[in-house]
Amino acid sequence: MTLLGPPPSGPHRHADGLRAMVLSSLRRRMPLLAKAIHDANQPNPISIGPMLPRADVPGGYSVEIGCVADELSDPLMRGLPRARGRILLGKTSYDVREVDLVAQATFDELAARPEGRAVPLRMLTPTAHHAPGPVRRAVVVPDPVLYVGSWLRRWNLYAPDPFDDSLLEAVANQAAIRAFQGGTSAVRLGRMRTFIGFTGTVELTILDGHADAAAVTAAVWALARLAEFCGTGVETTRGMGQTRLEPSGTFTAARAAERTSQEPRGSDALAGER
Repeated sequence: MTLLGPPPSGPHRHADGLRAMVLSSLRRRMPLLAKAIHDANQPNPISIGPMLPRADVPGGYSVEIGCVADELSDPLMRGLPRARGRILLGKTSYDVREVDLVAQATFDELAARPEGRAVPLRMLTPTAHHAPGPVRRAVVVPDPVLYVGSWLRRWNLYAPDPFDDSLLEAVANQAAIRAFQGGTSAVRLGRMRTFIGFTGTVELTILDGHADAAAVTAAVWALARLAEFCGTGVETTRGMGQTRLEPSGTFTAARAAERTSQEPRGSDALAGER
């Protein structure tokens, strides 16, 4: 969705308003289901990104909305405000310029052949997970079990063919973070809630072990592809946890470039270059 209007104070400034707008759009078509999604204590089938400026549209901001439940996608698209309409986020009015479907995939397509044991990810917006315990804490360091567990719960709720729960145990034993680069930042959601999340690149890799590494790799790739639609971790309906798969080889090339930049550049080092 592309909106035209005044710049927000930050990309997450209207997170609650955007969430309310999306649920209201769904409520117009499926009121009972929209209420169930709002009230349910389970992973949400809808993800909503922050307001990000569009370089190609002066004064324009894009908001990405993802959906992983088949029965919701068409009612959601039909219920969203139409182009040339207007929405109110807080006290600020925005004109709707475009509402476009930019990507879609079946669950079978998500489960297509993996592209190797390494799964390269980019966390576009701050990503975090709730830590267990009586004190409310966030886990921000990339963790394969937390990442895959987040995706697995959504897949098993909404896909026609769920994965066995033993997959998470195999991930705990055989998945590792091979590399990550980025940092943490604070996301203020409303007046009283502030989350710290990780933004950057992460490479998961599947190791040999008790479980079939090829099967574990295929499952993790399917779930990572789902993450592009559902996000990762907490508050994915308020702009957190937006996830993308990086092209294969991105991390290998980046590490090679870094090593090259650190090598001495004397006359001997130039002898073999073309």
